[in-house]
Amino acid sequence: MSYLIHKIRYAFAIQRIPNGTHLIVGLGNPGKIYENTRHNAGQLFIKHLAKEFNIKMSDGQNGAIGSFQHIILFNPLSFMNSSGHPIKKIADKANIQTSNIIIVHDDLDNLPGRCKIKQGGSAEGHNGLKSIIQYMDDKFIRLKIGIGRPNSKDPAIVSDYVMSKLDYEPSQQAFKQGIVLVRQLFKF
Repeated sequence: MSYLIHKIRYAFAIQRIPNGTHLIVGLGNPGKIYENTRHNAGQLFIKHLAKEFNIKMSDGQNGAIGSFQHIILFNPLSFMNSSGHPIKKIADKANIQTSNIIIVHDDLDNLPGRCKIKQGGSAEGHNGLKSIIQYMDDKFIRLKIGIGRPNSKDPAIVSDYVMSKLDYEPSQQAFKQGIVLVRQLFKF
């Protein structure tokens, strides 16, 4: 029964989307083991944003979704490296242009506690962004949550680092900066 209720809420969230709507997507990986990792900074930000604006997130087939005025929040259920397809499905269903999509993701090249915004460009080695570009194009906005970089460029060490626990204080600082940027983008 609760699955049916979630499915109805999910469909309703998609149907009540006005033109000029923006989609804000948090990248991350599903499952408890990834929940509070640096790599899930994007999805953690979406949860923080939903709480800040009192947006009810409903679980659907492709992920958690909620809407507020002309904004849809979405946390895909897929693994980050294959997130392009579910994001494209939501964008197509809601008739959202790529330039009206904001992808929130972890950023190794930004210090912890920092948040940066960028329009368009390459994936910069980020496999989640590569997947999105593969299914769409590169015109989306990036909200980059700084997680810092380990002292090594060894891929195994970098992988362990991004999959380790996100530092609470710097992440809260970055999330606050991100909310300020979102408020500025949407003028509310």
